[in-house]
Amino acid sequence: MRSMQIIDWGQPLQLREYETPLPTGDQILLAVEACGVCHSDLHIHQGFFDLGGGNSFSVSSRGVVPPFTLGHEPVGKVISVGSNEQEHLIGKSFLIYPWINCGICQSCKVGMTQVCDAPKIIGTRVDGGYSDHVIVPHKKFLIDYTGINPHLACTLSCSGLTVYSALKKLNLGSLTEADRLVIIGAGGLGLAAISIAKFLTKAKLIVLDIDDTKLEIARDIGADFTVVSTIDDPQDKILEFVFDDNGVAACLDLVGVTQTMELGLSVLRKGGTHVHVGLHGGSHEISLPPLSFRMLKIIGSYVGTLEECKELVELVKGGLDIKIPIHTLPLEKANQAIEDLRNGVVVGRTVLTP
Repeated sequence: MRSMQIIDWGQPLQLREYETPLPTGDQILLAVEACGVCHSDLHIHQGFFDLGGGNSFSVSSRGVVPPFTLGHEPVGKVISVGSNEQEHLIGKSFLIYPWINCGICQSCKVGMTQVCDAPKIIGTRVDGGYSDHVIVPHKKFLIDYTGINPHLACTLSCSGLTVYSALKKLNLGSLTEADRLVIIGAGGLGLAAISIAKFLTKAKLIVLDIDDTKLEIARDIGADFTVVSTIDDPQDKILEFVFDDNGVAACLDLVGVTQTMELGLSVLRKGGTHVHVGLHGGSHEISLPPLSFRMLKIIGSYVGTLEECKELVELVKGGLDIKIPIHTLPLEKANQAIEDLRNGVVVGRTVLTP
C-alpha cells in the first residue's frame, strides 16, 4: 500500500509503503479511485486550528500523531471484505462517508453524528484517502454513486455535503425571487454552494470573494451578483442588489474569519440567518442587544449526516448539476495540491488519483 503521509507537522508529505491491510469482521478494504483535497487538510497538515486571540488547538490533542494519511473525500472499489456476508460488495465502487461515529454518545443519540464525541473520521482521525487503499469499518458508510463521475462523487462527501447541510438550515423553500442569499467565498465550497442553492431556492445569490477569476466562474455557473470583498464598504455594494430595501435573508460564510462574520451580520435583515461554516480561524466580538433587537440567528454548521449525504447523492443522480471545476493530480503530487490550495490558486477542486 502506497500512502502520502504527514511525517512532521507542516512539512511536505512523504510517500511511504506498507503492507496492504486485511479487513476483519465488518471491515471493508477499498482500492482508492479518487480523493478530494479539502481546505481542512491544510489545517490538519500544519497540526493546529486557529481559535483567534492567539489561541489554537493542536491536532495531536485529538489523538492524531504522525505518520498520518490525510484524505476524507475518497471513493473506491471494494477489493476485500472481512466476512463472507459482504462478498457481494466486491468489485463495486462506492462513495465513502468518512464521518465515522460511535453511535452511543449524546451527539449520536440526538442525530448529530458528524460531531460525535468519539469519532473515527477517515482522513482526520484515522488514515484516509491520500493512499491507494483505505479501510472502512462497516458497509453502512458506503454509498452507491452509480452514474456520477467519480471525480465529482468524491467531493460530495465533504464539500458538497457541507454546503448542502448548511443550506438546509436556511429554510430555503420559504424564500422568493425577491430575497437575497449571500455566499461568502467562491472556492471549492462556494462554487458547489451556488449550484446546490440554485437547485433548492428561488432566492437570488450574491457571491463574494477576493479573486476576480473565481467570481467570473461563479457568474458562469449561476451567481446572480458578485462582489469583490476587498473593496471599500463591500456591505454597501451588497445592499445595492437588495430588492425594495428588503435586506439580506441569509448569509452562508464559507471562509470563517473575523471580517467575514462581521460583514455577514452587517447586511442581514431583521430575522435574518448567518450560517458559519468556514474554518480559516479567528474570533468575533458581537454586540448583544442588536442580536435581540434584530432577532438574528447565528448557526454553526459542520459537514452533515450520513442521511444528508445519501440525500445529496440522490439529488445529483436525479439531475442536480454541480458545475464546479475539477482538475486531477496523481497521488504523488499531493504536496503540490496542498500548496496550490494554500496559495489560493485552485479554482474549484483538486482531486488526487492513485
